[in-house]
Amino acid sequence: MSYLALYRKYRPKNLNEMVGQKNVIEVISNAIKNNKISHAYLFTGPRGTGKTSLAKIIAKMVNCTDLKDGVPCGKCYNCRNFDNNSDIIEIDAASNNGIEEIREIREKVALVPAFSKYKVYIIDEVHMLTTQAFNALLKTLEEPPEHIIFIFATTEFYKIPATILSRCQKFQFNKIDDELIVERLKLISKEENINVDESALYEIARLSDGGMRDSINYLDQLASLNKDLITIEDVFDINCSVSYEMINELLEYILNKDRLKIINVLEFIDKNGKNINKFIEELLIFVKDILIYKNTNKLTKIKSKNEKIIALSLDFTSDFIYKFIGEMNDLLGKIKVSEYPTILLMVSLLKKFDENTKRTVKKLDANETLEMKETLEKVNISAETEYDKNKIEGLKKIRINNTFSLASKEMLIKFKDLWKNLSLVSDDDLIKYVGLVADCLPVAVGDSYVMLVSKYESTATRINADLSGVETLIKKVYSKSYKIIALSENEWNSAKIEYINNRKKGIVYSYIEENTTEHNQDKNKKIDSPVDKLIEIVGEDIIEYK
Repeated sequence: MSYLALYRKYRPKNLNEMVGQKNVIEVISNAIKNNKISHAYLFTGPRGTGKTSLAKIIAKMVNCTDLKDGVPCGKCYNCRNFDNNSDIIEIDAASNNGIEEIREIREKVALVPAFSKYKVYIIDEVHMLTTQAFNALLKTLEEPPEHIIFIFATTEFYKIPATILSRCQKFQFNKIDDELIVERLKLISKEENINVDESALYEIARLSDGGMRDSINYLDQLASLNKDLITIEDVFDINCSVSYEMINELLEYILNKDRLKIINVLEFIDKNGKNINKFIEELLIFVKDILIYKNTNKLTKIKSKNEKIIALSLDFTSDFIYKFIGEMNDLLGKIKVSEYPTILLMVSLLKKFDENTKRTVKKLDANETLEMKETLEKVNISAETEYDKNKIEGLKKIRINNTFSLASKEMLIKFKDLWKNLSLVSDDDLIKYVGLVADCLPVAVGDSYVMLVSKYESTATRINADLSGVETLIKKVYSKSYKIIALSENEWNSAKIEYINNRKKGIVYSYIEENTTEHNQDKNKKIDSPVDKLIEIVGEDIIEYK
């Protein structure tokens, strides 16, 4: 037997299996139960929301000879032979939209049903009928035989003449809520033995834009990968879109004005055949989510995305986001008629930095006194920043030393067990620190010291610039005071290598007070294997030493 697509296999067979459209289902169900069936229905709404499925269910319900609580029995002749019932006529108006096809319908409606109580005509994409075809259908709709039911389905009801609309009961189908789609996908995944990560299901639901059929098709396509676990990265691949990680990186580079890395990201997108229009759309949605979080603290259902949203919301102002969304939206219109969309996006992003520079220069040239004043202020700020930087670097060396000297793998494991609870803190004065540490991973813990590592150097810098706030957050969750230090990935790799090299030389890390910068390290003490000792401290799962 040939393979049956999942969206066909799991098409709802009765009203109880319909997902969403609660109001529509309630009205239809009551009408049939009370024998108040209309001769013409018009179902309108986005694709994949259940219009045709409900039309078929109605056709089955009105002809079932043993309907119980609105559920077809599945045993009577009409239920068993529904798919081959000549009294149920499905017509695709996109390919049968002429007056001749409608005239044929008019000639046949007078014939009584062969096997059923009602002859049901289901006309999909009815808006595709020609004006002459609509006119030919009008008389039949106005005075239909008692045994005829018309069910029209369309995504563009505004194209249907008012004379037709006024003779139908109109039902608006809405986009299906993501939660309902995910719930349905989980059920199908379980039935089909498809192991899929929840974040991937939420991404599928978002991409399907409220359409159940599209979401099931995505799942069907992903199932063909035959993987032990389908992840959100697989969804990105089949959709030819980039990951949230890459979008986050691009926004970080925009924030840091790193032109070279912005160019590298765009060249990667171009060389890997990603759709640039889709990329900009995803970028817009991501920035929109940041704006929503800034104003409402509302997050998405995808945890990995939320961590990035929280972190970036601390850096981007609302004004920047408003302007950025407007610029990207305007760019989308230009890209659709351009043969070089990637270049246009690259120019648009790089131009932002140059424009900012020009405006500053122009303002200073207009007022020499202001220029001198601001220059002096910049010198003072630079000196203060340099002082703070030197202070932090000194503190960093001490805390790296003390963490290594006191750390153990057992303490790290216990600390990690509660790390996820940081995201649950909702205090107004601490929420910004939740966003900062969301990108970090604890790599070494010793007594009252914790070493964090972030992929982004800017995140580590911001944490070290406000250690008291981060330490307050940690104390809130762990009910214990810890001294924190944050490193970038490069700094962490350097610290590991330095630790191993020092151990090879016989140098043992021992605790030193923070009010001194002198390292107290024993040089002649016998030690174990340097790598083995490091594994005892941080665990071998995060050691990469060559």
